[in-house]
Amino acid sequence: MAVLFLLGGVAPLRAADVETVTIYPTCGYRAGAQWAIPLRLWVHEPRSLTTDVITRLVARPETRPAAEIARVHNRLSEFVADDESGEQVALGFDDDPRQMAYQLLDARGIPLSSDLNGLIEGILRLDVARAKELLRAQRSTQGWLRLHARSPGHQGECRVRLLEPQGRSVISDIDDTLKLTGIPAGREVVLENTFFRPFVAAPGMAQRYRALGAGTAFHYVSGSPWALYRPLADFITAAGYPVGSFHLKSVRKNLLTAGAWQDLARLAGGEATRAQKLAQIGAIISQFPARRFILVGDSGEQDPEIYRAIRQRFTQQIEAIWIRDVVDDRHRHPERLAEMTVIAASACRPGSDPAQAAAVE
Repeated sequence: MAVLFLLGGVAPLRAADVETVTIYPTCGYRAGAQWAIPLRLWVHEPRSLTTDVITRLVARPETRPAAEIARVHNRLSEFVADDESGEQVALGFDDDPRQMAYQLLDARGIPLSSDLNGLIEGILRLDVARAKELLRAQRSTQGWLRLHARSPGHQGECRVRLLEPQGRSVISDIDDTLKLTGIPAGREVVLENTFFRPFVAAPGMAQRYRALGAGTAFHYVSGSPWALYRPLADFITAAGYPVGSFHLKSVRKNLLTAGAWQDLARLAGGEATRAQKLAQIGAIISQFPARRFILVGDSGEQDPEIYRAIRQRFTQQIEAIWIRDVVDDRHRHPERLAEMTVIAASACRPGSDPAQAAAVE
């Protein structure tokens, strides 16, 4: 639930006193006479000195060019950012003629505060008439709304999409589906491509997505951690992929939080990613029982098995499964990709690096 209130005038704050609120892109769904918008907010501050120290330890600056050092510094920054707990964040919609503010509430109607990891998660609800007013005010197309943090001491902005009950959605993996990460090649290749090198787009995938039309919605579900959201979102925009909602892996960094050690131990792939994707994809499809879905992934990990399980659960809603075959299973294990649309790709084997090969080409 959301509570509405008006904020009074406040004195300007110094830049050093302003905390960043990352509001992750999401899709709202119809719930009776309202729109329900699931929101995930992260309140944090940079730790520049800590990021510098970690960069020196990880990157060994004496052995790498300056561009790689700058890149790893940027991509590590949100892993070591200072999570701000106990913060309450008010949100507002751009161009709102009423200038209303909203907070996320718990089950008792009390405003939620950020937890030890700086997170606030909840549902913002808008009456249908109110949503129409905001869409008109923003001259929105395809249901997109812009919102921002408006409480004193906070800054951040985002777009959310009010997604109609019927239509087509694409649920897409990212690594080795949209960008060349080289997961089958092993940990060292993955680390290089994730932190040190420019992200390289998978050939032809952006064009394939855009060909589905502006009315198609996109949901990016990946085993990458939320701390990589910003560079991943920048890549998706720069590579020409459609804007969409993000659904990444939760990794609790505060070691006083229950489950944090397990999160860190299971960061890379495995059953944790399988469970995460099954849960997140299942939640998306359940929110839109009248929509049809295309599931897109790659053969390098468990996407074919995950998507087959999803199709068995939501038989009537799955229009197609597309798999970018990066391990040559279309020839080696064709039964694994049965009844799926196979997108041929160069085979990625241990020791090979598709991103480096593409960069050379």
